Amino acid sequence: MRIPVSKPIPVTNSPEVTRSSSDLLADFLRLKISANTRRNYSKAIADFCRRNYDSEVSNDLLTQFLSLHQPEAVYQVLQYRQLLIEAKLAPSTINVRLSALKSFVDYARQAEQCNFNLADVACLKVESYGDTTGIEVDGFKQMLQIPDRTTIKGIRDYAILHLLWANALRRNEVCSLDVGDFSESGRLAILGKGKIQKSQIDLSPATTVAISQWLAARGDDRASDPLFTSLDRRSKGHRLDGSTIYRLVREFSEAAGIDKVVSPHRIRHSAITAYLDASDGNIRAAQSLSRHANLNTLSRYDDNRHKYQAIATNTLADLV
Repeated sequence: MRIPVSKPIPVTNSPEVTRSSSDLLADFLRLKISANTRRNYSKAIADFCRRNYDSEVSNDLLTQFLSLHQPEAVYQVLQYRQLLIEAKLAPSTINVRLSALKSFVDYARQAEQCNFNLADVACLKVESYGDTTGIEVDGFKQMLQIPDRTTIKGIRDYAILHLLWANALRRNEVCSLDVGDFSESGRLAILGKGKIQKSQIDLSPATTVAISQWLAARGDDRASDPLFTSLDRRSKGHRLDGSTIYRLVREFSEAAGIDKVVSPHRIRHSAITAYLDASDGNIRAAQSLSRHANLNTLSRYDDNRHKYQAIATNTLADLV
């Protein structure tokens, strides 16, 4: 049954507003280091205002929302969740939008701009991946042969393919890399999914050489420059975006004769599956390679002690 739409209700005894809610939102979004996270969270809050209140984001609307009492605030966000379900959005998309609202409210509470929380608003259960087999190792070997490494574009694309495979990186993790994140000693600082701080991972010797060759071919750069940049005439030197990485993966897979639709994320699935096959099911090292969020603190200590992720990365690099 559809929950009837209600408008924000002015309440008494609300926290005294000492700064504009628009400024509060802007400060909140600036805390998100990943440009992709900032974009998704901004989109989520705009979508909440549009679906629940039929209005664009405004200072008055945000102030009114943050002034609600606990029961009404929870009701309105539950109402929003129901609208998203009825719109048949993917559970993962719904959860991102709910997480954005929860995080914003938590930030407003810390800033003493609201008195409620959204702990009672549960996210949806997300089914695990159905197809994680990806493509065969031989298929990826064929893809690695496609970039013309006598050209600067081919050198760049070859390095990107190595990162997608040997370190099972997500495309946004590749896009967010800066030159200063790479060390020729074989280390790379990445901003993982949902993280606000970068963490160090190990690179295989082959991937280290591939990135070093790209930087040498590219020429002058600063530590703050994007690691992978566009080579197109119109956007030369700009940070390479996720859609470009998606397109080049599709082009290489088609050129290699792979009949599946291959995306950067399918390469990630392929790499994890290939490592499990090659290591006779070493789950611990595969978890360290994939950096899934369900690892506990003790496991991270154990991974660092045994260098499981480095073992996994070098095994994958040797396969191709």
